[in-house]
Amino acid sequence: MNGRTLSVLSVVNLSPASKSLLEAALCKHYSATVSIQRVTPLEGGLTNRCLRIDDSQGGRFVWRPQSQVSDAFAISRSREAAAQSLAATYQLASAPVCQLSEGLLVPWVEGESLDPHSAESQAILIDLLVRIHSMEGRLDAQDVRTQCQHYEQQLTLAKQQTLKKLRDRRQWQLPTDPLAPVVCHMDLGSYNLVIQPNGEPCVLDWEYARLGSACLDIALFCRANGYTPAQVVSDYCALRCIEDSAPVRQAVEAWLPFADYLALCWYEVGATLYGLSTYQEQAQRLYRQLAGMDES
Repeated sequence: MNGRTLSVLSVVNLSPASKSLLEAALCKHYSATVSIQRVTPLEGGLTNRCLRIDDSQGGRFVWRPQSQVSDAFAISRSREAAAQSLAATYQLASAPVCQLSEGLLVPWVEGESLDPHSAESQAILIDLLVRIHSMEGRLDAQDVRTQCQHYEQQLTLAKQQTLKKLRDRRQWQLPTDPLAPVVCHMDLGSYNLVIQPNGEPCVLDWEYARLGSACLDIALFCRANGYTPAQVVSDYCALRCIEDSAPVRQAVEAWLPFADYLALCWYEVGATLYGLSTYQEQAQRLYRQLAGMDES
């Protein structure tokens, strides 16, 4: 077997060593003695498996560990910290507390999740997508093709061969983008957004953020939220004052098969890591769609 063998993982726990490191970081943060009072596994994240930390000062934080899971998904907490720190300067995210070799500590954000079915949710998310793409800063430009290859390498040889046959059969070409590279979130959706008590949105989970293709990010955004590319591109271009939206729409639509393949590989890794049927069902659905066996 040439593919890596990944063990099935359970909910992450906070080791005594990590607890000591975090308490030291919190003491520095508060400039006072502090202890961790409660550790709560967070639900809902597919790759994060993070922990909420409640401390003796009444503060709440989220611990995002660097682990076998984050390595399998090609997540770098240092890259995530850089992206979230940049977003914080634009009032789009909370600033990280500290980044350690063991992981990233960020503030717990109070507020309500954005209702994806609300009338204003699409407009709110597209506006945030444009604001993210308008940020100026230096981030790593990780190639998404390299990311796909990394995912494939986590799988069994048989699974790798199945995916290769799919790629060879479809032979989709990556488009030439009409827009300059921008800061991309790569996973923006209502599930990664909190509306704070003051009414301001706070974007979460910057682990996939990078400098990259705006059109790929729009394609991923459409797939993640179930939006029609034509309407999203029209609104996006209007907000960015792009007069001719046709080339952008063409590029976004050309990116969609790759976006689906990236998601397919992601779910295959998730199925291998966690052994949950949800991941495998999503992977099978995307495989059928890409293979032309499913019109949805």
